[in-house]
Amino acid sequence: MTVALLVVALAFCALVLTRTWPRMGKRRNVPLGAALKAARAKIDAAKTDQEKADALCEAADACALAFGRSEAAASYYLRAMRMLPASAELVERAIENLEHRPRALEALLWRKLASMESTPNRDVTLAALRGLARVYASRPRLASRARAIAAILKTLEA
Repeated sequence: MTVALLVVALAFCALVLTRTWPRMGKRRNVPLGAALKAARAKIDAAKTDQEKADALCEAADACALAFGRSEAAASYYLRAMRMLPASAELVERAIENLEHRPRALEALLWRKLASMESTPNRDVTLAALRGLARVYASRPRLASRARAIAAILKTLEA
């Protein structure tokens, strides 16, 4: 009985760690505090919108790799997207770096799509919809949403 309980407890711990641990392959050797401090200094020193968006993305990348900082990462990405609303590359960068945090990525992409009513852009819309399709495809309970987004993408890409 105690052996079975121990096995179940270890399996549960392993499951929790695999779901919450940040991606190890992309970790930098720079601690989060130092990376954020450097990115914030670049944000303050930026002269152009492109420089500021790049610095905001660096801060977002650092937060995306840290445990419990996915909302801050999404906030930095959204600020960068507001600086350059027609940049599909920013959307793709956010998708790549937040793919291990599907809820934060989903919220970010819906906010991006909602903010585009004043400046519609086909490439950005398609990138955001592809990201949402990836989020929903990775979650079996949301398969109907994935199919709906795929149908929308098929219509828009035709």
